[in-house]
Amino acid sequence: MKFKNLLLPATACLVLMFSIQGFTQSSGYVKQVITSNSGKFEYNPPYTDWVTLQSYNPQKKHVTNFSTIYTQSSQSILISGHVGFFAAQDSIVKYDLNTFERMAAIADTGLNRMAMYKGRLLVSKQYPVTQNFLEVLDTSNLGVIAQVSGISGDCGGICSFNDTIYIAVNGGYMGTEGKLAIVDPASWTLKTEVNFGHQAVGIMELYLSDGRIFSVNKTPYGVVDTGSVTVYTPPNRSYKNIFLPAIVGAGSGVKDSLLYLGINYGIGSFNLNTLAIADTSIVKDPGSAVFTYIISSAVDTLDGRIYSNIGDYVTPGHCLVTSLKGDSIDTYPTGISSDAIAVDTRFYGAGIRDISGQDISINLFPNPVQDRLKISFSRNISLESLIVTDASGREIIKIKPGVSSGTDYEIPVTTLTPGIYYLLIGTTEGQVVKSFAVIAR
Repeated sequence: MKFKNLLLPATACLVLMFSIQGFTQSSGYVKQVITSNSGKFEYNPPYTDWVTLQSYNPQKKHVTNFSTIYTQSSQSILISGHVGFFAAQDSIVKYDLNTFERMAAIADTGLNRMAMYKGRLLVSKQYPVTQNFLEVLDTSNLGVIAQVSGISGDCGGICSFNDTIYIAVNGGYMGTEGKLAIVDPASWTLKTEVNFGHQAVGIMELYLSDGRIFSVNKTPYGVVDTGSVTVYTPPNRSYKNIFLPAIVGAGSGVKDSLLYLGINYGIGSFNLNTLAIADTSIVKDPGSAVFTYIISSAVDTLDGRIYSNIGDYVTPGHCLVTSLKGDSIDTYPTGISSDAIAVDTRFYGAGIRDISGQDISINLFPNPVQDRLKISFSRNISLESLIVTDASGREIIKIKPGVSSGTDYEIPVTTLTPGIYYLLIGTTEGQVVKSFAVIAR
């Protein structure tokens, strides 16, 4: 079936979130926000509540519940391209985030955080594991490639820098000090551990910024109004613990020079240049006095948003969407105990691939064009949007064909002055940017 959209073009002055110089690979968009809900805690079988997965589309403000993992808790989500990896108590499950199709799953235990390194999935471990606290998996089938021995205790966040892997070592809920394990990925062996001491107890998330590694050290249970951030400099293996006069919670992410993290049951920010708290209350405490908390949170670095999952661990909660200054943008419903959240960021490239990995060819003709630009796909495809911008990123034409499917589309360009333009093609399988020229009539 062919679809020819003959809508008259509309002009607009909306500046896109990226400046255009041919649309480099760094240009991107947020496709969705993924949440993993642990469900209510059940002490004894038979269990009736399970981990549920959901997607929130920030453009359409629509929530989709797309799968269930039949286990009792969720630990973390890692998104790599169109693939999502979910660590859930005794399982790691891989999904295609375009179709929500389950691609692979393995049984595992003691799961905590995940990271990607050169096509390998790294998984940190915690109780009940007692050894081999870092696991290396094949991303295609989740098979075990290596296990790293010698790390002294339960592990949390993972990051890489200059072909070296760094892992937060907190020792679990009985830990009394924070450490940083340094692993050689060439042999998958432990090189050393740097002990940050008791001032870094509760070390969990790791963030790399400007050649330094920052750890968020959560306030241990029973400690009042004291947490910390540690900055580690890899070349000379030096570190500095920065005390924060606050209850420190989990990290949310880094945007520019600010680290967003839990402060006094809300979300604040820490300046990575001055090494001091920048804002104590961007997202306010939702009600810790009545057992309502921010359970998980994530920073959208492209659109400048904070997603905060709020709940009481007993009843369904909600996600509060705010700007980086704390201005409310949206809320949407979640499940019970929304323990993990991740922003699905996609990047504009030179082409689209379907879920089988096959290239979909796209042709623009005639190019240069005078009156009507035709777009031809190598097979039927569901088209979501067509956006024409000028070289400065200014949106000139925007057409939304909806869910129509076809192989040929057409855009009238008679209102465009001669010059170079860019066509942003949005489909259900990905996004692509093509350039074209308009010539004098």
